Amino acid sequence: MKLAPFGRSTRVSRDVPVDRLTPDDDLFVKMDVVLDLPVVTQTLWRFPGTIDVDAIASVAERLRRGRLGRLVGSHRGPGRAYWRYTHDAGDFAIDTEPLPAGGEEAWGRARALDPLDIVNGPAWRLSVARTVDDASVVVSLTIAHVIADGGAGTSAIVEAVNATPYLPGTTPGIADDVFDAVDLLRTAGTTAYRVWRESRGGSPESPARVTDNPAPDTDLTGAEATPNATVLIPHADYAAAATSRGGTDNSLFAALMVGILKRCGRVSDGDVVPVSLPVSTRTDGDRRANATSGATAFVEVAPGRYEDLTDVRVACKEAYGRLAEKSSAVANSAVILQAVNDSIARRLAANASTPLCLASNLGPMPDEFVTLGTGTRATMAIRAVTVTEDVTQLRDRKGGISGWLGINGDHVMLSVSSLDPVRIPDASAMRGLLTDELAAWGLHGTGWGA
Repeated sequence: MKLAPFGRSTRVSRDVPVDRLTPDDDLFVKMDVVLDLPVVTQTLWRFPGTIDVDAIASVAERLRRGRLGRLVGSHRGPGRAYWRYTHDAGDFAIDTEPLPAGGEEAWGRARALDPLDIVNGPAWRLSVARTVDDASVVVSLTIAHVIADGGAGTSAIVEAVNATPYLPGTTPGIADDVFDAVDLLRTAGTTAYRVWRESRGGSPESPARVTDNPAPDTDLTGAEATPNATVLIPHADYAAAATSRGGTDNSLFAALMVGILKRCGRVSDGDVVPVSLPVSTRTDGDRRANATSGATAFVEVAPGRYEDLTDVRVACKEAYGRLAEKSSAVANSAVILQAVNDSIARRLAANASTPLCLASNLGPMPDEFVTLGTGTRATMAIRAVTVTEDVTQLRDRKGGISGWLGINGDHVMLSVSSLDPVRIPDASAMRGLLTDELAAWGLHGTGWGA
């Protein structure tokens, strides 16, 4: 049974592991606890008509006993936190009041902001509501990113639908904690030395070249935290738009994201935009909460991309080739940050920025994920929300946009969120930019909540 990739595999017996947080998990803990910018992933299902809600309740109960049934446990002294397994880690609720017709998106947004607690619970919430005209049943699953990334969340749902048993990890003992603390400090020290040695040789210059367009002097009153727009596009149309220009689903996705940045004024013609392409490192039997690496494609803002996607496709291919060469700076920093206390981490992260452009391609969605155990396929919306009441924090982190692409039967789900409250302050602005960019490719999408 494979555990976290950093540190040693600590076990109390051959069968019961001690599951410890990886550096990736800890990075999201620090986003939550140190920076007060918790990241929440949200999956929304929209089922037509009426469905068997009892089936969803059964899935929720199995989620409690599966890989999502865990909270962050800690101990005194240095060392990695561990996963404390408990059935109280999640919450399931059915709204008694029906939604007004057309109220699905507003309800989903409200559910995204319901509080989560990675230490005391609930760290995830599964909520169900129906519309007043019985036209649809909507479901929201919010998960603290600390607890699960997109891959872990999908695995948890598939396992729950299939009633696949999951072996909870055990609580570490004192000796195990001491051993782990030594290992953590050794690993962090080795990584810090390697980073220092590599820096002496000089870092290769990044191809990224982004015009520093000054941000407009905008009053942020009324700006939303990570507003989102999700559209459903016929897969045949999307694939044709890509292949007719010498591209792929993924390269068209990257080009769309760069186009939105151009439309909102964040980048200019001739800029070379670093597009972050998350890559899952999850394997069979993987127990990690977060198992994602990141490739970076350097995509030029070239007017000709609307006629020819070859350069974008090559940039994405080269990004995946570089991924295997060496650990990224972010990965190395996460290893080091896991060994320091919150006070030091706060100082180290003071000037940290969020990605300018993140494009996460989820690929085809598993049937169990789409049906949620009901036997009926739903239309889906997937997004991440950085939860904060102070959008100036997002502005100061200099983020741009983040997007998710997934294939659900005969249509593509495209979801884009803004991390720039100055240039894209609300869902209406986000939706307008997305609609206009799709039109430039000859594409049209219907809203998830429509």
